[in-house]
Amino acid sequence: MYLTQRSDDRRLTMPTNLRLCWKEARPMVQGIFALRFCCAALLANHHTNGAVWAKVAGVLGCWVAATWAIYLLNGIADVVEDRENGSIRPIARGALPVDQAKSVVVALAAGAVGVAALISPIVCLLVVLHLAAGIGYSTGPRPLKGNVPGFLGAVVALGGLTYLCGWYASGATEIGAPLLLFGGAMSLWMAFGGATKDLSDAAGDRLAGRRTLPVVLGDRAARLAMAIGASAVGWGFLLTALVWAPSVVPVAIVVCAGSIALAIVVTGNMSRGERFCRRRPYGTFMITQYAAHLTLLVSLAFR
Repeated sequence: MYLTQRSDDRRLTMPTNLRLCWKEARPMVQGIFALRFCCAALLANHHTNGAVWAKVAGVLGCWVAATWAIYLLNGIADVVEDRENGSIRPIARGALPVDQAKSVVVALAAGAVGVAALISPIVCLLVVLHLAAGIGYSTGPRPLKGNVPGFLGAVVALGGLTYLCGWYASGATEIGAPLLLFGGAMSLWMAFGGATKDLSDAAGDRLAGRRTLPVVLGDRAARLAMAIGASAVGWGFLLTALVWAPSVVPVAIVVCAGSIALAIVVTGNMSRGERFCRRRPYGTFMITQYAAHLTLLVSLAFR
């Protein structure tokens, strides 16, 4: 049983509140968003050699705050599903009062927008659009998370805006082919690979009325669709990079290999059974993301 009423009646100290809010926002997800931003900034600097790193750091701070707010809000909005699915995140298990989490969301969002406005109007616009996509994903009369097209659109937008903001923060004025291909492919990877999370959350999604792939198609067909989608991104990225952007071919090879691994895992018996097993495709997706971005950083360092 979750002690939700007791947790909502007590007040946490600020350090404890912030620590739990950070944990609720999924540090691994926060880390990959920061890495996306940094990869785009470094890729832009490689082409322009004009980055002002103090500005880049300031914009990154705004982006981290906004992303933290987005995923903390998602935890607040997903409490019914999370409890049904047996999540151990702080809000679901009653360790983090919802009212205190909401206060942190407001403070983070306001701080991100306020500081971004001091940096430049374009940065402020990008942060506002990022927050709007995240808020639309989790809340409102028809949250985007509740259906497949909405999920795909919101996730691609969150990824694309992150790469675009990192690129702009470095002082680039035009979007080059490497960023367009890398950012586009990895944003699509977020959508098609990230959908594998729904395999372990189907029970809670049904309870909340969400129309995810496993709910709409059933488990077997959803797995096949996820394997096809991830494979299309991986192979499409590699073939396009070979023709249009050789500089990101090493990254494309990693993503293509990850798509093969994900297809094997998601359609095999190793990802069936207990919730831990059903999370394996999502784990493969996340490992591929981190490996791809770290590969880009290494390749840039040796140019």
